[in-house]
Amino acid sequence: MSTQNEDLVANWIKENGNPAIEKLTQINQETAEEVTSLLKQKGLDADRLALLVDIQIAEVTQWLNGKHNFSQQKLDQILATINSKIK
Repeated sequence: MSTQNEDLVANWIKENGNPAIEKLTQINQETAEEVTSLLKQKGLDADRLALLVDIQIAEVTQWLNGKHNFSQQKLDQILATINSKIK
């Protein structure tokens, strides 16, 4: 792709946004809201979740704020931990 074409694409994305990134951001936010709701139902907070899944509190906080992607593996671990250890 030529530099001129790359600039056209970059400018279009800057003006119109990137639908794929916007969709991923929406999914991350919805997932974060669902995990936060589940934690609340179980009487847990971000600190406790970080201890249960052995992850830094800063990373958990980013997840719960929708600012960091959940991998499917990590999401499965979180849900399994919450459901098995906390009843």
